[in-house]
Amino acid sequence: MLVSHRWVGTAALVIALGALTAPTAHADPADHSGAGDPAAAARVSAERTSGARAELGGGSGIVLGRSTKCSLTTIGHDAAGRLVGFTAGHCAEPGTPVSGEQFPEAGVVGVVVASDAELDYGVIEFAPEAVTPLRTVGGTTIAGIAPSPTTWDVVCQNGRTTGQACGVVWASGPGGFLDQACSSYGDSGGPLTLGDQLVGLVSGPLINDTRALRFSCSDNANPLHTPVLAVSFDAVRAAVDADKGVGSGFAPI
Repeated sequence: MLVSHRWVGTAALVIALGALTAPTAHADPADHSGAGDPAAAARVSAERTSGARAELGGGSGIVLGRSTKCSLTTIGHDAAGRLVGFTAGHCAEPGTPVSGEQFPEAGVVGVVVASDAELDYGVIEFAPEAVTPLRTVGGTTIAGIAPSPTTWDVVCQNGRTTGQACGVVWASGPGGFLDQACSSYGDSGGPLTLGDQLVGLVSGPLINDTRALRFSCSDNANPLHTPVLAVSFDAVRAAVDADKGVGSGFAPI
C-alpha cells in the first residue's frame, strides 16, 4: 500500500491460509536512493548533521529513499541491543535510507538492513541517538507479540494514511490472515493488533484498484471495501530469529 499507488498484487487468500507466496509489487527503483549499500547502517550515526530526533512507533509514517511512504510496524531492541523496527518488505530494498515522515528536520535516522519477499517484511536498523522510540502511536499501544488471530476476531490497524481502524478477521493461518480493517495507500507495514498485542503487519489488498473502480478503503465509516492481507508478525519474528542477524531476538519497546 504505497503512496505511489502500487499495491501488492498477490494470491492473498492462499497466503492467509498458510501457503506463503511472494508479493509481486515493489516501489519504483528511483525511490530507493542508497539501495544495496551494506555499509549504510554503520554510517547513519557518523553522517548525521542534525541533533533533532524522530519520535517513531508502530503506525508512524516513514519515508524510504527519496519519496516512498509506508508505515512502521513496531520498534524495539534485538538481542544485541540494537534499536530496530519493521515495515513491509515491498516498501524498500536493503540499503535504503529511512526518515520519519513527520520529522524531516531529523534527516536520515535509519536504514533497511534486510528485506524478505516471501513474508513481505523489512528490517530497519535505527541510529539510537536519532530516534525516540514510542510504545503508543495514535491510540495503538504495542506491549507484546502474539500469534495470528483466529477467524472472527476483531483486529485493529494503525497506518500513516488511514490512522486507526478495526475489522473482523475473515480467514487466518500460521503465515497471515485476511481482515476487514480500513487500509489504503501508505498503510503498508502498519501494525495490526489484538488488544495491545502485535499480531500482524499490513501487506496488501485482496483486490487491486483499477483505473475505473476503487476497491480499497476510502472512508473509515464505509465497510464496503476489499479485505486486506496481513502477514503474521509471529512468523516474521521466527524468520528473523532463524537468520540470526539484525532484529534477531526482537522485543518491542
